[in-house]
Amino acid sequence: MALKRVLVALGGSRYMDSAMAEAVQIARRNRAEIIGLAVMDETLVDPAQAAPIGGGASAADLRDDRRRRIEEAIDDAIGRFERVLADSGLPGRAERTDGDAQEVLVEAMKLADLSIIGIRHAFDYGTVDHADDFIARVATASNRPIIAMPEGARPVSKVLVAYDGSMASANALRSFTTLRAFDPSLIRLVYCRDDESDPDAILAEGRGYLELHGYTVETAVLEDPPSTAILAEATDIEADLVVMGAVGRRGLSRLPAGDTAASLLETSSVPLFLRR
Repeated sequence: MALKRVLVALGGSRYMDSAMAEAVQIARRNRAEIIGLAVMDETLVDPAQAAPIGGGASAADLRDDRRRRIEEAIDDAIGRFERVLADSGLPGRAERTDGDAQEVLVEAMKLADLSIIGIRHAFDYGTVDHADDFIARVATASNRPIIAMPEGARPVSKVLVAYDGSMASANALRSFTTLRAFDPSLIRLVYCRDDESDPDAILAEGRGYLELHGYTVETAVLEDPPSTAILAEATDIEADLVVMGAVGRRGLSRLPAGDTAASLLETSSVPLFLRR
């Protein structure tokens, strides 16, 4: 499968620079175009939805001030993206849309081969001072691959693939393999033990698929809960990327707070490759 369009969320956060740098690396390797997307979400303007930017003002003044600051942040984010794009010499463009941020992003992802988003926030533009479940909700609302980027883009040499036999984990593994966005020297395929499945059989099917595509694969069964075991293993092998399904074997329609992917989105310092 050819990777020809990379979508990057222009959210203005400190993670945006890493997302843009990763998009450039992947697009250059695949001769792809990059689309930068900025979204003005009116819910961020309402002071009831987030902590006030200034104090002592009327609600109308506060909304006007917040809108002005967000508009300035959007202009800055688009300008930064356009400079990065020009320096890269790659084809692409910036797009700015008004609307519900989740709905706009999911719609834009339909015709993107890969979307790259800052790991904590996508379109907050400095109005939100805490992590939320935005990316988890986007990952489950769409059926497209996402890379959630922390700070610091880096070459991908070692990849940890969390595979539990679910459709979501199979989709993530297959998208990672067929997109060929990366060329790792080693893949470590892991399964978190439970009482319901045969880990050796599940790892064997995942390993067979990866080896069919020419990857060097190691396997391991992890004993601790997935939310802690996956990141611990990624740290132990110094993984540059974690690949996993956005939902587990139960086929949840949305990610609850305790779900593995949602938990990793809050804590990971390693890029996460997700797909439902």
